[in-house]
Amino acid sequence: MHLDMGGAGKLAGRYRLLDPVDAAPVRPAFDESGRREVAVRELRLPPELREAALHRARAATALRHPSIVPVLDVVVAGGTPWLVMEPVAGTSLERAVGSRGPLPVTQAARAGVGVLAALTAGHAAAYVHGNVEPGNVLLTARGRAVLTGFGLPSRSTWPSADLWSLGATLHFAVEGRPPRENPAPGPDPLRSLIRAMLGPAGPPPVEVIRETLERLAVDQPLDRLIEALGPLPPAEVAAIGLAIVERLRDGPGPHGGVQPGNVLVDGEGRATLLPSLRSGTPPAYAAPEGVLSPAADLWSLGATLFAAVEGRPPAPGAPLVRAGALAPLLFRLLSGDPAERPALEELARELRALDPRSR
Repeated sequence: MHLDMGGAGKLAGRYRLLDPVDAAPVRPAFDESGRREVAVRELRLPPELREAALHRARAATALRHPSIVPVLDVVVAGGTPWLVMEPVAGTSLERAVGSRGPLPVTQAARAGVGVLAALTAGHAAAYVHGNVEPGNVLLTARGRAVLTGFGLPSRSTWPSADLWSLGATLHFAVEGRPPRENPAPGPDPLRSLIRAMLGPAGPPPVEVIRETLERLAVDQPLDRLIEALGPLPPAEVAAIGLAIVERLRDGPGPHGGVQPGNVLVDGEGRATLLPSLRSGTPPAYAAPEGVLSPAADLWSLGATLFAAVEGRPPAPGAPLVRAGALAPLLFRLLSGDPAERPALEELARELRALDPRSR
């Protein structure tokens, strides 16, 4: 840490402000010792908070991660602390949404992946960011999201508060507004995740948040795929069903959220069932008995596969006209009697026989 101004427009005799009269929070500067461009930020604090803020800012200089805008140095000039940071060419999420409108789900999820990675690195080093907000998320020209604001005084000391703020930031990204009484309406997986992150019970486990965001950043929800392509071939639907069965078989208990919006399909047709966020299943995919159970998951699976092969969710008396060899299995899955639905192992064998790729 340095204590002198070192000349007009120069911090610590080293960092020359490129525009000394600029009043922006973050200003461009040149590091004459390191011969490189940097960015500097003044910390305007009451004197009684200065030492704590300096301690926190120094701790931030140890954080290094591709999604973190690094704090390179902390200097004090004229009694005022300054952060010296690596410059990043990008637009803040706040400005991007303000000028172009809400982001598509895929782009918002990609931003969330970057911010969550930055927070995870900080939390692993016992560092809570405390200032996660759209203005501190920078979107680079290559589509990456990086988190700045490390080293600033924190509004919280709890990692869960960072996750809540990430949920609020993602809400702003897809809705164009802060969350209010009715946050992020809609059944899609990202909005379901956002509601769970903002809920009074606290955010889901970090692993669930990470998996959901990573999948949404590259894969397509099954309901959007059906909407775009129409009914899918029975063999492809069988492969999707087999992937869901394997996830249900490996799960710790009833899933409670099997529906097309929670099934993601990659570019090669491989499907993944997202973890359930218990945020409500659309009525068309909820089992008639109305309870959370493995048998109810089987009914929801049948409804999901019905929608995939027929292009519409099931309804009482709805005929199966495109299901082919998949039809008998769907009838059993959609039975009103839970005891008549096939067990997971039996279901896996029958779906495997209908999926040419698994032979």
